[in-house]
Amino acid sequence: MKEISLKFCRSTPSKKAVLAALLGSACLAFVANVCAADTTAAQQAASPLASYSLSMKQAMKLVEIATATAQSRHLAMSFAVLDPGGHLIMAVRMDGAPFVSVDFARGKAFASVALGGQSGATLEQRFRDDPSEYSNVSGAGYFAPFLPARGVFPVFAGGHLLGAVGASGAPSEIDDQVIKGAIEAIGATTVR
Repeated sequence: MKEISLKFCRSTPSKKAVLAALLGSACLAFVANVCAADTTAAQQAASPLASYSLSMKQAMKLVEIATATAQSRHLAMSFAVLDPGGHLIMAVRMDGAPFVSVDFARGKAFASVALGGQSGATLEQRFRDDPSEYSNVSGAGYFAPFLPARGVFPVFAGGHLLGAVGASGAPSEIDDQVIKGAIEAIGATTVR
């Protein structure tokens, strides 16, 4: 019956009248309900799901703001933006930034999301308190280093971890200032 009803869902009013005469009004009501249910299911399937991850557009904006801030301070830095699963969305090494700085930025961001959205200062303190906590995670980062160090902040919106931004190439305090400013500039926060 559903297969037949789908053909008549797209039918003209005259075809529906013929169907009503043949099947009776109860069957036509059933067909109409099936058509409405199929339409609702199709609309729900087509609607976008809520996403709790930074988009590429947001990552580009974060990097744009951070690089502009670094340039205004006459600094050459690198930035890495990861999603909450530790996957790289975007990485940038500014002209003149140390060649390994992009890997350091990625490793900091990976450590942040791997531990549920920790700031670099928190990661660094945890490492000082118990270095053995990190002894088995060095290979866990999709070929990224795992660096519990300052120069990273998680990105939260509405209490959800969307990812993290890591920075490298400047003193840790400046790394922190640059990326925290970029995160706040897109309307996100660095704390849950």
